[in-house]
Amino acid sequence: MRNRSRAVEGAGDDSTEPGDGPGGRPGDRSGGGSWDRPGSRHGGGSGGSGGSGNVDETTAAELPDGRVCFDTRNDAPSPGTRADARSRDGGRTLVKPFRPQAGLVAPVVECSVLQLRDPDVLLLSGPADPGFRAPMTLRASTDGGTTWQPVRTVDGLPAAYSDLVRVDARTVGLLHGAGDFGVYGTITFRRVPVTRLTRSLPGAPADVQSAHDL
Repeated sequence: MRNRSRAVEGAGDDSTEPGDGPGGRPGDRSGGGSWDRPGSRHGGGSGGSGGSGNVDETTAAELPDGRVCFDTRNDAPSPGTRADARSRDGGRTLVKPFRPQAGLVAPVVECSVLQLRDPDVLLLSGPADPGFRAPMTLRASTDGGTTWQPVRTVDGLPAAYSDLVRVDARTVGLLHGAGDFGVYGTITFRRVPVTRLTRSLPGAPADVQSAHDL
């Protein structure tokens, strides 16, 4: 994710040194040639979370107001499997430590976030069953990740890690692992019309049918 002149990328990090970045997020100002791990005033704890839980596999998205939203997997048995945090300075520090996101039900797994512009909607991809990696589901937030609602269930098959990309003005791309009997059978790329993901949200425009509809 790029925030002004800075690239921000989530990464796993099991160190517990004071000042570690949240969820092991390195920052870069060199166009990808070199990376640094910024400190955090809320650093410390497992993976630099600064809060409860054991955060890992963090993904980031820049919200319309310029804040960076960090969404992460929580490996701790409680209080939940998802946690999030916000940064106002491009990922250098967190406004508050990672906190459980009670509005997201998911197994322990990596998820992906993507901020759409026009419309301003934050998307999250990941399995929705709390005890099993299935089904792959897309969820949307119109308040910067405070609340979420499911907007598209891809299918009922096992599914694991995923990534999201804005293909063009009308299409979002979803890449995810899946399979008939397990989550590692294949890697699938799907094109999803933006209108299919936003038509149930407040103020959404009328749905437009597409040849790429799932």
